Amino acid sequence: MTKFVETRETLDGTFSMLFKIPVHWLKCLLPVPGYNGGKLEFQSNITTTSKKQSVAIQGIIPNATIKEDGTCSYTLKRPSFLGAPAIVDKDGNIVSQEYKKSIGNGSIANVKISHKKHPKTGRPYVCLEAIQILELVEYKPNENIEANFDF
Repeated sequence: MTKFVETRETLDGTFSMLFKIPVHWLKCLLPVPGYNGGKLEFQSNITTTSKKQSVAIQGIIPNATIKEDGTCSYTLKRPSFLGAPAIVDKDGNIVSQEYKKSIGNGSIANVKISHKKHPKTGRPYVCLEAIQILELVEYKPNENIEANFDF
């Protein structure tokens, strides 16, 4: 049986590992503004087409939604003041900045998240902690697009 999620209680809190999940729109090199220009954060979108994997994710990320076709997509975030999430290769070695730039949509990864409660509202949320790239899909910028700013 395939394991999609594993959750553990530690002295530092509760952590979950999402196994072999496709990552998209990885923004872990430089922080980007949050929703509506909010505070800077690091982000990674996780998307799966496996119904079983979607159900497993929804079990640990309460506000992740599953569409009728069984797909699940969720954007994991990490506030910039916590620093960038760790990114390692399949052997656990920390990767270079150039490697981070080459991570393209659809790369397969193990993703570590922590479970927290918002200090003001008490609502649960998850925080992106680390990413282990298992299968790299190399990002290649589209060189055919020409910038044309003439009106």
